Amino acid sequence: MSRPVARKCIAPGTTVAPGEVLVATEIGDPARGLAPCPAAPLVAGVLRRRGVRVRFGAVPHFAEASQADDGAVLFVTSALQRDSEATGIGAAAAAVDAVATAAARAAVEQWSAVVATRRLLRAPIPWCDGARQAMERAEKAVAAGPVYVYGHLAGSPQALAGLAEAGAHFTNTLQDIPNGATVLIPAHGVAQPVLDEAAERGLTLIDATCPLVSALQREVQRFAARGDDVIVIGPAAHPVAAGLAGHAGNRTVAAQTPADVGGVVANPRSVSYVLQPGIPVEDTAAVSTALRSRFPALRGPDPDGFCYAASDRAGSVRAVAGACDAVLVLGADNDADTRWLAGLVRASGAKAHVVADLGAIVPDWLAGVAAIGLAQSTSAPPALADEVTAALAGLGQLSVTRRQVTTELAGPSRRE
Repeated sequence: MSRPVARKCIAPGTTVAPGEVLVATEIGDPARGLAPCPAAPLVAGVLRRRGVRVRFGAVPHFAEASQADDGAVLFVTSALQRDSEATGIGAAAAAVDAVATAAARAAVEQWSAVVATRRLLRAPIPWCDGARQAMERAEKAVAAGPVYVYGHLAGSPQALAGLAEAGAHFTNTLQDIPNGATVLIPAHGVAQPVLDEAAERGLTLIDATCPLVSALQREVQRFAARGDDVIVIGPAAHPVAAGLAGHAGNRTVAAQTPADVGGVVANPRSVSYVLQPGIPVEDTAAVSTALRSRFPALRGPDPDGFCYAASDRAGSVRAVAGACDAVLVLGADNDADTRWLAGLVRASGAKAHVVADLGAIVPDWLAGVAAIGLAQSTSAPPALADEVTAALAGLGQLSVTRRQVTTELAGPSRRE
């Protein structure tokens, strides 16, 4: 299949100021009519990285250079879509501006070189059911009036900023909350003393604790009530850890790695463990093995109560990466979750490219790539995945599928 080439044309009636490049959002093709240009943000990204000032706009008409004398210089190509439809890729500059003209030509040629038919595999969004439900309850609550959010509410930076703008107040202490106010408890839950104090002060509670976290809190309570020291496998700094400790009378000890097990001080005949939600279950195996080796009488939780959301997310990303040549990891490059996703992708044998915004995508990333993946970190703007998908669709036929790993409990106790 021959590659489309960037044609040099004239756009009569289109004016571009010296020093800038007009990136086409629509192009009026004499034969096909007005064609959309979904890849315009990608073209703009190449130009901005070169320090070129960019403006977006439609180019209603263009003609061969020999047929028109005036107007901006336009470099244009097309990408064939289904049903013989086409999308355009174009950039224009003032004819007297040699620097901008060269930049416009280079940007269109770079993207023209990677026009192709591709598959796009999208991993699921990073938020589990508990986190999504807590966010929905927060949005509903703030729509009815001021609400205080106690502790860590899982959500994208954009979603949290939107809540704050709508009237939500975020705090880590009840002292900041006036008597009689409405308080939302996020999915990670809180310690029992926090709930008791809120009730004593007459605060209106909206408890959005994840059901799995609530069940784990009750299990920790049972372990502590029979005199056990409770080992929580997971990072002590995780938002759910403080809540668990508070439900066990502070009889919990965190152990994140096998090396941490050596420092655990507990009665060997009265020790239990639980798995902290929010981390892949398979990542806890080495720690639980080390605990059983040191504490042979160790008692554990019911596996039916494990949180498999993080495992499913990791499995989904591995499945996407295993079927792709490269994966676009959406999110801030200095974000821990972004780095974790990129590591999963590379460990699965695919190239990982971090994309903080749509203009960051580089044409070379798509060269020779027939299947590309998409994975979202918790720092990614909610709309970015759809924006990237739409832009890639402007580079030729794009088949979009979603690949998701889901764990279902199917033991005898689950059968009806």
